[in-house]
Amino acid sequence: MRGEIIKKFLAFFLVLLVAIYFGVGWFAYGQAASVPCDVWYEEANNTPSNWSLGTKAEWDPSDYFIDGYEEVTILADGGEIELNSWWVENDLSNPTIIFIHGLTSSKNSPDILLPMGILNKNDFNLLAIDIRDHGKSTCEDGFYAAGQNETDDVVAAIDWLKNKGVKSSSIGIYGSSLGALIALMTPAKSNDFGSIAVIDPPVDFKTLVREEMAYQGLPTFLWEPIYHYAGIFKGINMLKDIPEEALAKGNKQPLLIFTGLLNERVLPHHSDDLVNIAIQNNIEYDIHKYTDMNHTQILYFYTDEYSQILTDFYERTLNG
Repeated sequence: MRGEIIKKFLAFFLVLLVAIYFGVGWFAYGQAASVPCDVWYEEANNTPSNWSLGTKAEWDPSDYFIDGYEEVTILADGGEIELNSWWVENDLSNPTIIFIHGLTSSKNSPDILLPMGILNKNDFNLLAIDIRDHGKSTCEDGFYAAGQNETDDVVAAIDWLKNKGVKSSSIGIYGSSLGALIALMTPAKSNDFGSIAVIDPPVDFKTLVREEMAYQGLPTFLWEPIYHYAGIFKGINMLKDIPEEALAKGNKQPLLIFTGLLNERVLPHHSDDLVNIAIQNNIEYDIHKYTDMNHTQILYFYTDEYSQILTDFYERTLNG
């Protein structure tokens, strides 16, 4: 009799531990992966033709405004996801760039609008998308899927461009912050593009999450319940198609990397990790490090240099 009671107690205790574990995962996932499904209010009025730097820097960006743009909708996941996008068509024989913003951000951010304005000066074609659960695109569930679903949005953008007659070899991808992670994961699903440029890119997602927790003063062991909760209850393997795996599946598309060494949100070692991945896979790369720059600051304080490097990279690696 006593043995049966002990067995029941142990079974109950085990179930309780599992419930607590996944309860912690549910809570931590909600805190870490929740996104606003909206445009940040301070950037809500930004468009390619008129936008502000906000608190990014103190200079007039009007020289980079773009008058000729079109708002378009791109369909992903068989039409279930609508991606609100801006399309700038200059000359389809020139390079065409897809822009991917960062977490909780949108195409309304100066982080996207400034490089758009830079490349517009060289008559590039430009496609800036709001990934799902961001900006004005479809709010699927209000959570970021670690790039697993967001790469489908990039593939949809590539297909949209191909349907317009844009050659795959003339399509480049530009990713900012966590948008860079999405860009680097894209080769796992499509190689219909010619090169990738990234600024302050996360590369090892597991390490990134742990570092972000440490930055916010949270225990880093929360990664494990988050990972298992997402896998079981959301059907998302956060470590599938990570850049190390995705780039190995690519066509050795050249990489351009910008990184600020004062970055506290995405630590600079991620860019070094990306270089190591490139070397292991014989991928051409070019990296530019800035000792005095924090997260995504480079384009605001080294604008002319950034413009020249970015433009030259795409002109050299994309066949218009």
